[in-house]
Amino acid sequence: MTNILWRVLASALLATFITLLSTFVGTRSAIATYPEIMGCEQSCRVAASGWPLVFVRDYTGMSVVNSADILEVWIAADRLDWLPFLANVVIWTAVLVLLAWGARRDRSSA
Repeated sequence: MTNILWRVLASALLATFITLLSTFVGTRSAIATYPEIMGCEQSCRVAASGWPLVFVRDYTGMSVVNSADILEVWIAADRLDWLPFLANVVIWTAVLVLLAWGARRDRSSA
């Protein structure tokens, strides 16, 4: 049991790393609402990143224009959406666990 738990935890750690790295793979756009920024009180289109779900949004007026990545989140220049971030970690964890399970199954059948 502990071996399985250890593998899932290791997969979750690697999934978190992959999720964070996914912010550097291209920039998309998202709709954001920033009540404190003129022009974005209702909503505005901003740069966003994260894959497969967008979880980092450009914070207009604070960060480099049209860029969004995890490094700018750490200096409070961009915004992190926790729910899509956690969903990405779960998705990547499931992918890694399934890949490990498939590889182990192939080795045992050979």
